[in-house]
Amino acid sequence: MTATASMRWAEAHSHAEDSIEAASEAAARLLASETTPPDLLIAFFSPHHVAAAENVAATLRERVGPGCLAGVSAVAVITSRHEVESGPAIALLGAWLPGVAVKPFLLAPSAWGSAMTDATEFARHTPGVEKAELVLLLGDPFTLDVERVLAAFASYAPGIRVVGGMASAGPRPSANALILNDWVSRDGGLGIALSGALRVDVVVSQGCRPIGPPLMVTRAEEHVIHEFEGQPALERIEQVLRELPEREREMLKQGLYVGRPARGEASGRGDWLIRNLLGADRDHGVIAINDRVPERERIRLHVRDANTAREDLELLLAPQEFDGRAAGALLFSCNGRGKGLFGVPDRDVTTLQRSLGSDVPIAGMFCAGEIGPVGDRNFLHGHTASIAIVRPRTAGDTR
Repeated sequence: MTATASMRWAEAHSHAEDSIEAASEAAARLLASETTPPDLLIAFFSPHHVAAAENVAATLRERVGPGCLAGVSAVAVITSRHEVESGPAIALLGAWLPGVAVKPFLLAPSAWGSAMTDATEFARHTPGVEKAELVLLLGDPFTLDVERVLAAFASYAPGIRVVGGMASAGPRPSANALILNDWVSRDGGLGIALSGALRVDVVVSQGCRPIGPPLMVTRAEEHVIHEFEGQPALERIEQVLRELPEREREMLKQGLYVGRPARGEASGRGDWLIRNLLGADRDHGVIAINDRVPERERIRLHVRDANTAREDLELLLAPQEFDGRAAGALLFSCNGRGKGLFGVPDRDVTTLQRSLGSDVPIAGMFCAGEIGPVGDRNFLHGHTASIAIVRPRTAGDTR
């Protein structure tokens, strides 16, 4: 455990196959040197424990007794030292937060519709968000329209930063599990607003690099792009790819992606929202991506690149070395990163620990979409690492 002033964070984990045993073991380790329950406990658990999510939640409530319990399933979980990409795992991150208000809320699809379009309903469904230093958001990718949720935040809580990720334990509806206190569900989402005596730095780091020139969309329909600059979309893309240098053509083996601008002209590599290329229809010359694309928008083709991902994260984390010691951190990494991208395990969490001076409690997961701000708006990302670094607020903090 690391103690910073009166704020304390701790991480503990278990690789036990039995879900109750794993939750109990991790809970005992978390509380080994504590005499009081944490104000906040977040559990990240692998697909092995989804079927027993209710038992995991009940065990953690009984053994830890946190002020607020949240949990989410993931294809891989992250501990303070490792990214556990295979086998059963539960990682717990506990926080003792004097002077911090912890306000949880549900994002239940059946109840949240009006909250996305009405300021009064939004405020009623999101207690504590108005003055939050940070909002943590976890959701099921099949049932939570997170893009609309983030649009509601932009409209009714402008400037409030949202960090989190989408559950990734399974590739179909009902394959994930979410926990908020005594609520356990296979759909929807949850949020936790944190305000008061804490300061949070947020880092959103890209895992792709742009290739070729910007391309203006001149005809599109929902997820389908028909034309770039008056030319059939597929034909224009193939033209761009033929003109790439040999090194960049080699990188296409890692996959081809589309970057949408997150802000302005999107001149920097961190200004893009990476989206998957779903397919192409040669007969009609169109492409489809996993997002709606408006006409007159300038997109950019991207490729996955381990060097870009590593350098970008190191650059964005560099200022942390000159700050006070962090109390804890949350790491939401794309499920396309990890060993498959870098060729070695634990790259993101090792880079984060190194920048924070080592031995900082960290936990998180590999996501089916990461949530984090670019500029003054929050977005759903792909192939990124979205990080929240928490410190106690001091008298000299002005933000």
